[in-house]
Amino acid sequence: MTTSPPIHLVAAAEHNRAHTEALHALRDEKAHKGWRTRAADLCFITLRASTFLGSSYLMALGVPLVFFLAISGGDGSSLFAHLANLATRFLAADYARQVSFLAEFKLVLIAAATLIAAWRLPRFLRDLERDLSGGKK
Repeated sequence: MTTSPPIHLVAAAEHNRAHTEALHALRDEKAHKGWRTRAADLCFITLRASTFLGSSYLMALGVPLVFFLAISGGDGSSLFAHLANLATRFLAADYARQVSFLAEFKLVLIAAATLIAAWRLPRFLRDLERDLSGGKK
């Protein structure tokens, strides 16, 4: 046989005070837990965003390599011949033309990185939302 728990008689004033204290303790615990959860989520988002941006920039830096591989037909000696030709012409140019070429090259790389990041962003956000909500992969 099971025995029922003993009955505790509590005055209404004591019950309200105990109930209020319990609610305050629960609220404080949730606020503290909420802060930690938010901090953990922020760290997770920061790490995921940094890997996303890093991989996007590496992809953008790979675009010129793919371009030179395409014009060389995949041949290694032809690839390095094209790169040597570009390097020789760059070094032979005057300072103003070198600066102009580098400015255009930076613009192309930034545009490529922006396009790659914009193309990958919807999937990144979907995966991030799924990971933060505790979804399965």
